[in-house]
Amino acid sequence: MSKVDTLLKLIAYQKQHPQASDEEIAQGIGMSPRHVSRCRKEVNLLKHQLAESTLQPGQIQFILSMLNQREPNQREIAQQLQEQMGFSYTGSLRTTRPNEEAPVSWLEIGELIPPEMGFLDRPHPMLSFWLQHLCYDPLLVYHRNGEIEGRLATGCEAVKGNSQWQLTLREDLRWSDGKPITLEEIIAAFSESRIAPIITEIKPDGKNQLRVQLSQEEPFFPLRLRSISPLPSHASQPYRVTSGPYRLKYFRPDAMTFRFEQNPDYYRGGDPYIDWLTVRRFTLPANAIKAVENGTLDLLFVPFYAMQSLYQFPTMVPCQQWPFFEDNYYALFLNRHHGLLSDERNCNLLKGAIDYQAISLYLRMGQVAEEENLPSSPHDSFNIRIACSGGTFRYLAYLIGRSAGSSVGNPISVKGEMQAEADAFLTQFFFGLEYSNLSRLFHSDGEHNFFGYSNPQVDEMLYQLNGMANPSTRGRIGRQVLSLLQEDFAVILLAPCFQYTLSSLEIQFDDNLTDTIDLIQNMSKLTVERRRSG
Repeated sequence: MSKVDTLLKLIAYQKQHPQASDEEIAQGIGMSPRHVSRCRKEVNLLKHQLAESTLQPGQIQFILSMLNQREPNQREIAQQLQEQMGFSYTGSLRTTRPNEEAPVSWLEIGELIPPEMGFLDRPHPMLSFWLQHLCYDPLLVYHRNGEIEGRLATGCEAVKGNSQWQLTLREDLRWSDGKPITLEEIIAAFSESRIAPIITEIKPDGKNQLRVQLSQEEPFFPLRLRSISPLPSHASQPYRVTSGPYRLKYFRPDAMTFRFEQNPDYYRGGDPYIDWLTVRRFTLPANAIKAVENGTLDLLFVPFYAMQSLYQFPTMVPCQQWPFFEDNYYALFLNRHHGLLSDERNCNLLKGAIDYQAISLYLRMGQVAEEENLPSSPHDSFNIRIACSGGTFRYLAYLIGRSAGSSVGNPISVKGEMQAEADAFLTQFFFGLEYSNLSRLFHSDGEHNFFGYSNPQVDEMLYQLNGMANPSTRGRIGRQVLSLLQEDFAVILLAPCFQYTLSSLEIQFDDNLTDTIDLIQNMSKLTVERRRSG
C-alpha cells in the first residue's frame, strides 16, 4: 500500500469517527496502532479541515498552500486532493445555450511540445490537426451519437449498393475571399484522402452533385467524409483563405503562434461566439505553466509524452482528464505462434500478474513504482521479450516484464523481425472510427496483423462489421470481436489513452463535445465565461 493511500484511508475513517482512538482506527482500516500514530502526525496540521463533510474552494486552496509540492509524497497528496475534492475554477468553457447572447469572447490555446520531438521549425502534427479543422470545413461531420451533419455537403446517398455514391453540395459555396469553392477542388481533396485507393471514378453529376464510384462495397463511406476538407487552389499561404468559421490574421514563425479571426462570410451563418482565438506552441514547461497561471493562456493541451516534464514545475492550476479517449488504448499484442506465449497457461499467468495499478499510476501521474512495491513474479524463468518503440513504452515494458518475473522487460526494436524475435508487441491501439481498424489488425489477412492471428469466427464477424453502416450495430459487433480477441489472448488491453489539459477553465462537455474533433469543429459555437476565483 502506498503512503498516500494509507493517509487517505486514515482521513476517510476520521471523517466518520472523529473521536476514534489510535487502536480503533488501526482495527478499522487494518494497520498497526504504531503506524496510525505516525500517520496522524503527518496529517495533524490538516486533520480539522479534512474531517469536515464539505470543503469550500477557499479551504481547499488553504490546505494545498500548506503542502510542499516539490516533496514527492506531499505532491502526490495534493494531486489526490485535487482529484477527489474538486477545484475552484476561474471560469468555464461550454457550448452555447439556445437563444443565448454570448459576450465578446476570446480563447487562448497552447500545446506543450518538448524540443526533442524535433518540430521546432514547423507545426507538430497535432497542432496541424487543430489548424486544419479550425479553418477548413469537411464535407460532412459524423458525431459519436450516430448523427451525420452536413457541412460543405448537404447529403450523401448510395446509388448502387454501397459501391457508388452521390454527393450533394451546398449551393453557392465560397471561400472567405469570396471566390467559389469549385468541384475540381473537392475532387482534388478526394484524391488526397485515405479513401483514394478504392475510388475508381469521380465526376460531376449536375451542378451541385458528384458521383463517386468505388472498387468495393463501402457502407461506411459517408462517415469517411468527416476527414475530407477541400483546400483553396488559388491561395499560396495556408489558413488565410478558408471555408471554416475562422481565418488566419497573423502568424509568428519564431514562436509558432497563430492568431485567428472570424470568417465574415462563413456559409453556416451567424457570428461565432468566440470572436478570436490564438493557438501557441510551447517547448519549455515552465513558460507554459506560467502562461496558464497568469491568465494569458486558457487551455494547455499536454500529450502524455510531455506530462512528466510538468511534474518538475508544480502548479495550482488543475490538470484535467478529458472524459473521452476515442477508443484508444495502451495494449499488448501477444505472439501465440511460438515461444512462451504459445502456451495459454503462460498467457493466463501474464494477464493475471500484470500490475495494472502501477501502469495506471504511471500514465496518469508520471509516478514510477518503487521496486519493492512491484508484484512478486509468478514464475522464476518467465522472461518474455517485448517489442516497443521506446520512451513511455519502455517503462511500461519494464513493468510488464517485471510482473512476469523478468529482472528487466527486455524490450527490442520494432524495426527488426518482430514476429520472429518478440513474444509481444507493446503499442497504442486505436480501434478506429466505429471499430474500423480491427480488420487491419486481427483479420487473418489483415495488413497489420503483427503475429498472424487467425480465428475463422473473428474473420466472419469482421466481414459483417465491414459491411455494416449503422453505428450502434457496428459498436455491438466490435465489442463482441474485442471480447473474443481477449479470450484468445491476441491482445491484452492495459489502460485507456486519455487526453489532458491544464486549464483554469472548467470544460463542460455535452452531446456536442464527445471527442477532440467535435471540440474543434464546434469551436464557433463555444462560449467562454471568465470569473474571479472565490
